[in-house]
Amino acid sequence: MGMELSVQQEALLRRSRNGILSTVGADGSPHVAPVWYLWTGGEIRVSTPGTTQKVRDIERNPRVALCVDDQVAAEYLTLYGRADIVTGERVTDLTWPLLLSYLPEEEAAVRWKRINAGGSRVVIVLRPDRLHGRERAR
Repeated sequence: MGMELSVQQEALLRRSRNGILSTVGADGSPHVAPVWYLWTGGEIRVSTPGTTQKVRDIERNPRVALCVDDQVAAEYLTLYGRADIVTGERVTDLTWPLLLSYLPEEEAAVRWKRINAGGSRVVIVLRPDRLHGRERAR
């Protein structure tokens, strides 16, 4: 990543439960969807079925934004950049830590079996190149 996050921004990305992913539709209009995500310290990962609108949008135009919002702390952060779609054998390895950040291991295993029953999952990987946000006043 070509930018540095503040301690507060890093903490926000690690504690927030949901993100809002925005992609560019075929007609240029935004497509916005709530997603579970994993911040790895350098990239955002989102696991999703390969047939979703967000995947089709990224295949056509990789520009995306992901916003996380902590309404209680009055902080938000939007990350911008280009996304890649990961398919194949790496999907399980990239998705598993994401599931474990939301669910206990046993529940994550059950969820993975259900959501990937057809083997159609992909992982959207965003390596942000710029950001915008508001931190809580110190």
